[in-house]
Amino acid sequence: MAEFRDSIDIAASPETVFQYLTTNDGMTAWMGQYADLDPTPGGRFAVDIAGHPVRGAYLHVEPPNRVVVSWGFAGSDDLPPGSSTVEFRLTPIRGGTRVDLRHSDLPDTEARGHADGWANFLPRLAVAGAGGDAGPDDWRPLPDRTDPPRTDTRTDPEDPMTPDTAPDTARDIVQQYHRAWTSGDVEAAMRHIADDVVCRAPGIDLNGKDAYRAFIGGFAPMLTGIGDIAELVDGDRVALFYYPQTAATSTAPAAELFTVAGGRITASVLIFDRLSYGPPEQE
Repeated sequence: MAEFRDSIDIAASPETVFQYLTTNDGMTAWMGQYADLDPTPGGRFAVDIAGHPVRGAYLHVEPPNRVVVSWGFAGSDDLPPGSSTVEFRLTPIRGGTRVDLRHSDLPDTEARGHADGWANFLPRLAVAGAGGDAGPDDWRPLPDRTDPPRTDTRTDPEDPMTPDTAPDTARDIVQQYHRAWTSGDVEAAMRHIADDVVCRAPGIDLNGKDAYRAFIGGFAPMLTGIGDIAELVDGDRVALFYYPQTAATSTAPAAELFTVAGGRITASVLIFDRLSYGPPEQE
């Protein structure tokens, strides 16, 4: 088993930093797009990071100096929910707080990926904890990265199709779209959608990017996680099969068949159980 350790200094009191480890809004200010936290011993620790559902529990909560949680991923055989331990120690120092992180009980195969993740998230915690805006988080786990790192020389950073950074395959484009919208970043997802896109969805046919955005944007906030099953690629057509996890269910599969042309998604056939996304019944 492996262990990862690191430390950061934050220009804020331990009481302030503690809130970024124990509240939903505090957590998502620096890590993840969704959090459901119950900061009591045995309470729920759930954070979705780039479409990957971290699941565990609070093991120790000692305001404002120590937080320990169990950590794993829903659906993972290598690191199942609650199978590793993350400890945050908050120590007052001149001008703020030192945060000492220890992530233990990691399988050796998970050590590199988690070191890469914490190298991204701890500096964001330092910014958010000090009252700043850490901004959008584009980090993705190492297995999700289809392209090696390279210098961004785009003329327009908002355009994913500038030649220097254009995805090479239909699969790249679909994966980038899928990761964005299932993480809640609908606008980033729409950058991969053609203006004249057509979509067949349960109970509705959508024509045009605005209609597609409104439809997808209505479902994105309901997701609490995503579980990938499989993908099939045939030239410019890509099929994704996955489990969209919501408050209502985590067992209803969904499928989407995409057609890509000119570097954008031009057509989609979406299949899923609408009841999984239904609003709670009113008393």
